[in-house]
Amino acid sequence: MKSKKLYQTINKFIQNKGFKELKLNPVIETKYIRDQKLKKYLFTFEDDKNNKTYALNPDLSLMSLVQYSKSKNTKKSKISYSGESYRKNKTINSQIGWEIYNYKNQSDEYEVINNSIDVYKKITKKKGYLRINNLELIYSVVNQLKLPPRWRSRIVDQIYNKKYFYEILKTLATNRDLDESKIKVDKKLYNKMKKFDPNTIIANRTIKDILSRFETKIYKQPRPLDGKKSVKIIKEFLKLKCPIEKAPKLLSNFFKKNKLNIKISSDYFPIRKNKVGNLRIEYNSSEIPDVEIYSGLFFTINNQKSKKIISGGAFNNLSRSLGLRPINAVGGAIHL
Repeated sequence: MKSKKLYQTINKFIQNKGFKELKLNPVIETKYIRDQKLKKYLFTFEDDKNNKTYALNPDLSLMSLVQYSKSKNTKKSKISYSGESYRKNKTINSQIGWEIYNYKNQSDEYEVINNSIDVYKKITKKKGYLRINNLELIYSVVNQLKLPPRWRSRIVDQIYNKKYFYEILKTLATNRDLDESKIKVDKKLYNKMKKFDPNTIIANRTIKDILSRFETKIYKQPRPLDGKKSVKIIKEFLKLKCPIEKAPKLLSNFFKKNKLNIKISSDYFPIRKNKVGNLRIEYNSSEIPDVEIYSGLFFTINNQKSKKIISGGAFNNLSRSLGLRPINAVGGAIHL
């Protein structure tokens, strides 16, 4: 099936599933792009009249959330979008997405995954893999380790940046302190924010709370306690994978072995079958997005050559981090 025809077929299929198309603006204000890797690949331009910087949309899912947040709709909404995304390292991508905003429960996550499976079937009859992860699990593992808050925060923040993430683990294994240059940056920001009204709210936290956290990070950090052991646990966790039905037992055994007080909730896995059609379904703890958008459920659908065809997940924290009204969101997307 040729790309244009495929694009039209998928678009129509998603809308027939009850997803209402949202017409997106072609540009986004750069203040809404927090991911550092995305920032490197933006096509930007200045609006001197209004003193704002804009970029061609690098990811339509992000633009969809920003645009939807400006409505006053607080009811569950099934939204679709389509168009081109632009990044300097990828030039132009045709992107189609399906998302549920203000979603309430796991059945909505299942609907998004099920739609993703159906879209894959529209593309090919060949075998593939649906890989499911939940980022809350790696967050929980890191937060249970005997590490200073600064280390835990640093590891979690860089989970999306594979290269830097493993550099941090390498440093942690030596029991050395974090890069002094990072601490200097924090000190500079801390001194700047001390001049603000302590009751001012930024991203749902007061300046007073933010300053308190900075003080802990900068001045009250003990050296890591047995960093080598913590690194071993993290690396072993990121090697866990199995058919999805076996995931709860595999994870429970791992947590018990490493004396981690983490309970496996059914909410972690919205689908429990090992196979749907030509797709094998597996849990994979190393299936992590390369951009800082998702914060819970994350999934990819890959062909037999491990090429990613579809990806998606939950991004319940994203709207708050961007200074928008709270919106629970889950969605999937395909790049053609």
